[in-house]
Amino acid sequence: MKRFGFIFIGLFALLMSACGPKDPLPNQDDVIVGKGVFVLNEGNFGYANASLTFYNPTVDTVANNLFYRVNGAPIGDVGQSMALVDGYLYIVVNNSKYIYKMDAGTLVVDTTQPYKLQDFISPRYMMPVAADKAYVSDIVGTQLWIINPQDMTHTGTIDMGKSTETMVQFGRELFVTNWSRYYVQGMVNNTVQVVNIDNDIKVADIEVGYEPNGMVVDKNGFIWVLCEGDVNDATVPSTLWKINPNTKESTLAVTYEKKALNLAIDPTGTYLYYVYGGDWVNGGDLRRASVDQPEAEDSFVIPAEGKMFYKIAVNPNNGDIYLSDAKTYTMNGTVYRYSSDGVLLSSFDAGICPGFMLFN
Repeated sequence: MKRFGFIFIGLFALLMSACGPKDPLPNQDDVIVGKGVFVLNEGNFGYANASLTFYNPTVDTVANNLFYRVNGAPIGDVGQSMALVDGYLYIVVNNSKYIYKMDAGTLVVDTTQPYKLQDFISPRYMMPVAADKAYVSDIVGTQLWIINPQDMTHTGTIDMGKSTETMVQFGRELFVTNWSRYYVQGMVNNTVQVVNIDNDIKVADIEVGYEPNGMVVDKNGFIWVLCEGDVNDATVPSTLWKINPNTKESTLAVTYEKKALNLAIDPTGTYLYYVYGGDWVNGGDLRRASVDQPEAEDSFVIPAEGKMFYKIAVNPNNGDIYLSDAKTYTMNGTVYRYSSDGVLLSSFDAGICPGFMLFN
């Protein structure tokens, strides 16, 4: 959900219009999913027009509106994130408050089996830790959900006391950012919480900067947290923090002069990527920093040049960088593919507000 739906409804109310799938009827004939990247297009908040795109970089082909074309139904309201578990693709649909399960190869939803898990408050991200266990974060509720992806059931919750957002696993522990306090009044949104995966007990709260919006694990086994700064106070800057997952100690690594958003890491665990100098309504450039010298200026940059860079994904196999251009958040966007050297390799059209990207 783009920096909360209420912001974008206010900013783009005159532009928003309900946009259904382009295909009037389901058509599976040309749906081919192989090695490539899934792009989940968020759609317009409140309009239930999220969609699924698949891009094959080997043959440079793209297919849009796949979920509708295969299943004859829309995904729902705000496609937030995806996960792959044992050959199945899961789509977390934030404002519709459910998770879809489908075959990752055919994208068919098996209606003879449980295929939609509901009864969330406002789900955001899904982190599988075993074939029969995954955690789901929630931007409105203060519990971390525990589910069984195999039979699509709720199996428990963990009281976190705060809303939860992005997650990474390190060993037998789950690290969870506390990103937004908008829905949880009185919450301090400058922490990363740690959960023991074996007993589902919260074991630590680690202080970082305000609004932690992304985490990655580097080559040395450290966790990096990018914090965008206090959304209610422009004087509170974006910061980058380094966490030792063994001692649960955090260190301020960088204080940025401009806004820094999103976070990704290359396959070697050496380079951090982030969007710098923009915000959620103005495009920033893609920047890079080494985990060995995160404070040093890196000559690598992909300039926005009028694009609205929104989400970053890095191919874990070859280091190619994928950048989504959300444009106005109300029209079909574009995804650009760059080499690890910053050379533009290709681009393709996607749906409205291309967001979360997942490599198959």
